[in-house]
Amino acid sequence: MNMTMRNAIGCCILLACPVAYACDYPKRPTIPDGSSASRDELMLAKEDVNKYIAGVDEYLTCIETDETAAVDALEDPDPTELKRRDEVLEKKFDAANDEKALVGEQFNLQVRAYNDARKDAE
Repeated sequence: MNMTMRNAIGCCILLACPVAYACDYPKRPTIPDGSSASRDELMLAKEDVNKYIAGVDEYLTCIETDETAAVDALEDPDPTELKRRDEVLEKKFDAANDEKALVGEQFNLQVRAYNDARKDAE
């Protein structure tokens, strides 16, 4: 293999790595309507919600690790830039945690709807 081919392959690998290791935000789970869902459907949704919450936590760990590495790589960083970066990271954390709380509350509302529907059926 000639040197040009090795360099080309090396560049392709380097360019593909950030895509392969990107921090991916998890897909929001589908939560069934509790007033008509079965117990099994709600239990599956509970698993999906728990996976989602764990996925968001993994995402937050990933973006924090990436940001720490990016800041560490800066030569003589400007304090204003560091503050801005910290604020952006904090906004991402706040938004993701708000979303986790919202999904959890939406699931809980459907569990209450399920319980109410069962009481009415008795």
